[in-house]
Amino acid sequence: MNEAELVLTHILRCDRMSLYLNKDTGLDKDKSVILSSILKRRMLGEPVQYILGRCEFMGLEFKIDRRALIPRPETEILVESAIGGLRDSGNARPRVLEIGTGSGCIAVAIARNIKGADIWASDISQEALQLAGENARCNNTRIRFVRGDLFDALHPEDGKFDLIISNPPYVAEVDFSSLAREISFEPQAALNGGRDGLDFYRRIITGAAAYLENSGSLMFEIGMGQAGVVKRMLENEGFGCLSSVRDYNGIERVVSAKKGMF
Repeated sequence: MNEAELVLTHILRCDRMSLYLNKDTGLDKDKSVILSSILKRRMLGEPVQYILGRCEFMGLEFKIDRRALIPRPETEILVESAIGGLRDSGNARPRVLEIGTGSGCIAVAIARNIKGADIWASDISQEALQLAGENARCNNTRIRFVRGDLFDALHPEDGKFDLIISNPPYVAEVDFSSLAREISFEPQAALNGGRDGLDFYRRIITGAAAYLENSGSLMFEIGMGQAGVVKRMLENEGFGCLSSVRDYNGIERVVSAKKGMF
């Protein structure tokens, strides 16, 4: 749906089809006041997802607010790739770790599609973990949430994982000034990937092997132009079977690799 449809279906509590087919659908005085308030906030640049407090991702509805980034359509490509890989593995009970879960949309979507998975999700932000927990409950999924900076959230007795997946901060500091106004409303720590946008890839790739099963997979969403350097990082740390998936604009958006595979 476009933004106008999102706003109107929210105010009128109806689906998109009803907007066009129901002749009785209209705005009374109270609803007009709500619409006016929404439009004022939108004119100031606030994203419509934060205004409405919800968004759709992978066909599921998520609560969303300033505690976490707004889920993006391109991240669905990451999740679809992960689900496909897990199904192809033949493992009925794969162990999955998401690093930097934010709203929880990635972990929840995987949990809904891979019923037997044991899914863990970490984040450094307690507020983000609270939001992710709310989304897990609303979508009837069981996920173990842990707080910490990347792998600091884990302990040796937690065991190893078949898949580590992450959509880490990947905006370079030099690019912040050119970002759309709407992005200024989102948590900047969840966007800032350091001087060149690659800080979190370096840290995750360096530490991942210790937490992966043999032949376990590491999978990332990446920014435009980052595929080549991320693949080289993976190769330098002994990962093999490197592959990438392009988004709908032809940009390499997902990079994956396997531990100890050449």
